[in-house]
Amino acid sequence: MSKQSNPLKLTAQDLHRFWFSISTEQQWYAVMRECREWFGSNWQCMSKVRRKLNGRLRVLAPVAVWFEVPDPKFATWISVKYSLEVQSDTKKITAK
Repeated sequence: MSKQSNPLKLTAQDLHRFWFSISTEQQWYAVMRECREWFGSNWQCMSKVRRKLNGRLRVLAPVAVWFEVPDPKFATWISVKYSLEVQSDTKKITAK
């Protein structure tokens, strides 16, 4: 009988979603660069952020952008390093 690895043991890690208040493209790219350094390709980000930051109808208010990362400590590090406001997905209050 051959030994086969159990594919169910090799599942992806849980990702934690955090919302950052981002005002500029440079801040957004800096957070993405940190994600690549910390996690390689094991993270996700909200799409079409650059369009929201550079839109014609955009008022000079920060845009709420989510990032999904495997380590919750990442949000604290980013908020301190780049002085960004951060909220976890469980605390995110959506305006209706």
